[in-house]
Amino acid sequence: MDAKSTLEITNSFPFPAVDLPATDGHHDNNSISNHAAAAPRAKSNTAYQNEMIRKLREVNVDANNVGWYTSANLGNFVNMNMIENQYHYQKELNERTVAIVHDVSRSSQGSLSLRAFRLSPAFMLAYKENKFTIE
Repeated sequence: MDAKSTLEITNSFPFPAVDLPATDGHHDNNSISNHAAAAPRAKSNTAYQNEMIRKLREVNVDANNVGWYTSANLGNFVNMNMIENQYHYQKELNERTVAIVHDVSRSSQGSLSLRAFRLSPAFMLAYKENKFTIE
């Protein structure tokens, strides 16, 4: 809930795990991580999110989708998957949705490391017009 410019998040849930077929008896780590990183914008997971929110409301939990979360290691999280996920959320759901990043390695040093991010309107426009590259 957004109150006095503070976003209060009380509940979260992970996306369901998906079994990927093995290649030559082994999983391709890049394929697995790319699949996991793209999960927030996958159609099946969008349906899953909507179903979870419906079920939370059935038991009188104030449930609104305000974004998604991911983990990072030493602040390393900005990549195309992260940008594409956040762009999808801000474009399809609500321009005020956030990406919460939990930095596991910094948290292990003694204090919880959570940060929230949004894409600026200028960035959203540049991305839409393909005027953005990661190079």
